[in-house]
Amino acid sequence: MNRSLSRLTLAILAGCCALPVTAQESAATGAEAADNTEVIQVRGIRGSLTQALNTKRFSNSVLDSVSAEDIGDFPDKNIGDALQRIPGVTVSRSYGEVDGVNIRGTSPQQSMVLLNGQNVASVGWFDLGGFKRSFNFELMSAEQISQMDVYKSAKADINEGAMGGTINLKTRKPLDLDAFTVAASVESSKNSNADGWESGVSGLFSWKDEDEKLGVLVAHSIQNQSINRQTTSSFLPPSDGWAKIGDPSLDVAVPIGFGSILFDEERKRESSQVSLQYQASENLLFSLDYNNFVLENPHVNTALFGYFHLNSKLVPESIVEKNGVAVAGTVVPVTDEGYHVPLFINPVIRDPKMESDVINLTANYRRDNWELDLVLGKSDAKSRGLQSSTWFGNFNDKSKTEYDYDITGTHIFKPKYMDSIMDHSQQSLYQEFSYLNNFRDHNVEYYQADYKLELDSDFISSVKVGVKYQEQMFVGGQERYTYIKNDTYPEGSIHNGILDKAMADGLAMDDFNGGIASGLHGENARPGTATQFPLINTSILDYAEKNKTDTYYDSKFSTEEDITSLYVMADIRFGNWRGDVGLRYVQTDVLSKTYDSFNPNQVDERGTKKYNNLLPSLNLVNELADDLLLRVAAGSTVSRPDYDQIQMSTPILEHRKEAKVGTPDLEPYTSDQVDLGIEWYFNESSLLSATTFYKDIKDYIEQTTELESIDGCNECLITRFRNAGDASVLGLELQYLQDFGNGFGLTANYTWTDSELEKFNGEKISMYGVSDNSLNVSGYYEGEVFTARIAYNYRDEYTFNYNSADATAKPFDQVDASLIWHVTEQIDISLEAVNIFNETRIGTLPDFGNIYHSVDEFGARYFVGASFKM
Repeated sequence: MNRSLSRLTLAILAGCCALPVTAQESAATGAEAADNTEVIQVRGIRGSLTQALNTKRFSNSVLDSVSAEDIGDFPDKNIGDALQRIPGVTVSRSYGEVDGVNIRGTSPQQSMVLLNGQNVASVGWFDLGGFKRSFNFELMSAEQISQMDVYKSAKADINEGAMGGTINLKTRKPLDLDAFTVAASVESSKNSNADGWESGVSGLFSWKDEDEKLGVLVAHSIQNQSINRQTTSSFLPPSDGWAKIGDPSLDVAVPIGFGSILFDEERKRESSQVSLQYQASENLLFSLDYNNFVLENPHVNTALFGYFHLNSKLVPESIVEKNGVAVAGTVVPVTDEGYHVPLFINPVIRDPKMESDVINLTANYRRDNWELDLVLGKSDAKSRGLQSSTWFGNFNDKSKTEYDYDITGTHIFKPKYMDSIMDHSQQSLYQEFSYLNNFRDHNVEYYQADYKLELDSDFISSVKVGVKYQEQMFVGGQERYTYIKNDTYPEGSIHNGILDKAMADGLAMDDFNGGIASGLHGENARPGTATQFPLINTSILDYAEKNKTDTYYDSKFSTEEDITSLYVMADIRFGNWRGDVGLRYVQTDVLSKTYDSFNPNQVDERGTKKYNNLLPSLNLVNELADDLLLRVAAGSTVSRPDYDQIQMSTPILEHRKEAKVGTPDLEPYTSDQVDLGIEWYFNESSLLSATTFYKDIKDYIEQTTELESIDGCNECLITRFRNAGDASVLGLELQYLQDFGNGFGLTANYTWTDSELEKFNGEKISMYGVSDNSLNVSGYYEGEVFTARIAYNYRDEYTFNYNSADATAKPFDQVDASLIWHVTEQIDISLEAVNIFNETRIGTLPDFGNIYHSVDEFGARYFVGASFKM
């Protein structure tokens, strides 16, 4: 559906039309902010902060910047870790490292990451994590990034697609470096939750000829890390239905189950860069950039589970009830004859590998009063990951699967017969043996042309126009190797061939003995909770491969998008004001297809969608004094639905009167936003600023389940994504940076955010993943011999969905630090620590008296390294 112009659009267009425009060609120098940017030569922490402030100060847009030295000197090992230091940005950590960022109250998939101004294809690995547009920050290290700019206000010549913010990563260029630049480093890291140290190396070589016309840069880095997350958690919100399954007389609510979980991963991240530059003439520059990012993260996720719906019942005399919830009790088997056991072990082994590459060719042609930029490029990402999930339990003596639990605080989850649990030979394989390959592919091709004309005008200093065309395709799904096809499906039965074979072979954990995990949950465990359980090794993948069945696709789908965008933008200056005003038009054509080779009764499906968006933008800066700026910005932005939200599919379970409808016929998120800020630069590396912002978000997408009638299912419960509600975000950012002139310095920022989301049912809640208050403070000392830095990061509570329940995360804070010894001008020795005090993420359930839902312990991370530069 094409929308009419919003009131904000009309207001900005009206302002443009009222401008006293004169356009006369001239050889006068342009007034664009980038051209006025001062050249900063200071090095080190102070130099990087000064450069970042310089970029912010002379930008027309509302933005924050981080320089390469700042990333390298700070204990930030990937781009996401560095982003958390920026006001208005909070981060999510699923496994210790940052894997998603929330900018100004929006979700990670509503922001965009660009590499040298262009799209980067990105994929994830987690089979339960959905198919999102968010960038996978785990892929990219900080080694080859020279600068990171975070645009918070709309700008016509910046790629659309970000409702929160646009993050532009810039790589180093050979013609910008000294003629012979060499850098190398070695590093060793340790996670406090894991054994042993892991290594890392990086190197960079850059060369250019004497005439500075030809330059070559080559860089590569390898980083190995141990990731070790220890979790206790309940699953699903408490309900009285689960307890009634084992004992219909009980009238108390319980979660469906509990778990003690160890996620143990060996992570290897590689980044490569090759850049060529050729200055063909004084006016013409060619640049060819290739970047490759690889992440391998094989891991074993082992869980000791207890579930109420699996041959389990609460002992009535043991129940401790609070607010209608059985917050503590003893669980025993319902019967010794049942197929299930109350307590079992579920190892999930995954072997993912993700790779993303970008190749980008740019031609820049400059004349006295005009310039032309041509770009063509391609980015491809793929993820492949074999995965196996198995269940093991004591079937020979079900009485030994009894356990106690207590969720009044951090969880107590205590098997009564621990000796039985720890005996690999007593844990027999049953119920589940899956073997599959998770696959995801993301391909982006783009073609762009930008033309800028400098004008001899007292008001409009330049006009810029551009066009960009993109073709994007995302493919996702699973190849399953476990089920035996049955031509009578769905009337007939479906057999798991590997499970049948494994049970016939009488497999137990002892056949894949991986030892014992012990000393778990040390940071928060209460006395009595289980801190150990048995493990299996990865040889079970060999058994699965040997006995796999025919391949079939489990809901393989693809989404194709053809995106055409046009823009016009004018840089303006009048009185003490400077800025830009622009308009961007975007047309998006969507084709979604689904394929299921296993179900012969389901035909392939396809659906289309086309929508247009008109996105005005206005950025103004008033130079109140030489060191005092007032900023005003307004604009409209758009953020496209996630891939799984527009996945075309209609699986119908007519006998259960249920169906799930997927269609690309959704509107994108749209946002009208305004900013007002003041910035005082009281010296070249110091700043005091305040910025307030507001976002009015329309067409928020929500998954709902309603009684509907569709073809093939009359009066059924239909689950679908729909444009269900509106949202708003009001916020304030305060920032303080000061260099005290004696080697010491301080940076601090605070963000207050008030968000509201109106759901499909009219309920109003805070937006997911958004904290009302967040704070960053870091102090540094920089001398000739030593450089030291310590940083504190804090965010208060926020709502998140975890293990199928909406939980509230308790306030979280973290301390990081680094110490660098400058042995010589070329050699540094460094010590770094991340999450020094091993802070944990704790989730509670506010609708049930704030009982504990989950505790995640990531461990502290330590790094020792040496670097060389010349």
